[in-house]
Formats: sequence, C-alpha cells, structure tokens
Amino acid sequence: MKFDRVILVVDADISTYKGILRMAERLAAEVVHFSCSSELNRWAVDKRLRFGPANLALCVVFDPEFLDVFERKPGEDVFGQWPRICISRAGRMSKALQAINSGVFDFIEKPFRLDQMRLALERALDSFERDTRRLSEFKTLTRRELQTCEMVVSGLTNREISEQLDISIKTVKVHRANLMRKVRAKSVTELLRGYDEFKASGNGAHGAAKKFSADT
Repeated sequence: MKFDRVILVVDADISTYKGILRMAERLAAEVVHFSCSSELNRWAVDKRLRFGPANLALCVVFDPEFLDVFERKPGEDVFGQWPRICISRAGRMSKALQAINSGVFDFIEKPFRLDQMRLALERALDSFERDTRRLSEFKTLTRRELQTCEMVVSGLTNREISEQLDISIKTVKVHRANLMRKVRAKSVTELLRGYDEFKASGNGAHGAAKKFSADT
C-alpha cells in the first residue's frame, strides 16, 4: 500500500516550516504551513475528504500555543488519529507540558536540528503506515478466521479450537493457514505481535505517545 504523506506545520514561526520543507523530498511528503488556528481549521474543512482515504499518512508538527486545535469533542477532532510532534523553545516547558501530555508521538525543543526533526517525522509516519497496514490486513479476516486467530494467540491447540468452534481439526488448520497468509505472519509470535498492534490500532493508538513531567 502506497501512502500519500502530508506534514502540517502549525507554528507562527515560519522558520519551522522552512526547515521541514527542506526535507520534503526526502520524506516524500507535502508540507503545509499554518500560522494560526483559524487557517488550519479552514484547511481541514476544505480538505475534509482527504482525511477519509486509508492511504493518507499525516503528521502534525505544532507549537503548544495551538493546543486548542486538538481540544475537540469526541467525533469532532479530525486530527485525533494522526501522530503529532510538539515543538517548543527552552524556558516554556511548563506551558508545553499540557500539550505534550495530551498525547504526542514525540517532543522536540527549538531550535531543532534538521536531522533530529527528520528522524522524528520518519518514525511517526512509518509507525502510522505500519499500523494502518496491519489494521487493513486483519480487517480482511473472516469472522471465523478472526475467532481462530483470537484462540491461537490465547494459546489454544488445534484440538481445543475445533472443540470450541465445533469444527474439524482439518478446518481449523485451513483457517490458521489462511489467516497467517493474510496477515503475513510467519510464526505464532509474529501473529501475536500483529494481533496486539491490530487491537491497539482499533483503539486509535498509532505509535507510542510519550508522557513527560516537569523533571523531564
């Protein structure tokens, strides 16, 4: 699955946008800048259809001054599912903590090095794309295959699965082979890891959100 990558830079400081723009080609991403919340809100409304396709990978780089962009009621926050990177200058950590602990993929202090930002963006986008692919793969499983998968990762044997589902052991083996092929798992360990990612993705968690404290 090929993804269309978009990086939204929400920061009154134009230098942030200029720095990320220099990485656009290497990241294979479109970079869009917003100097205020209203600009971003208008863009989100105009481009709302772009948020639907499963092949869109979007990352938001934002200054904590614009935290209100993400403070929406459930169902209204179009940015909730996308990884976010918070950026702030030294000396403003107390103000940034609220934004950071609302759930971000990473935090970078200004002024940042280009390689530091590039690696953070690559990790965020790659993580989102990997989770989206995994979610897509598991969604192709039939109801019976998903039931079999849940029992396999729970440690049940083929015989135990056949008894619980009231199907033959041969049928269980067919379901196992099909689900392993569909989710591209070469072992039960890989299946377990993928299933855990699938459940996490289903809860809207893409990547590991970092938590910080005043001592960080």
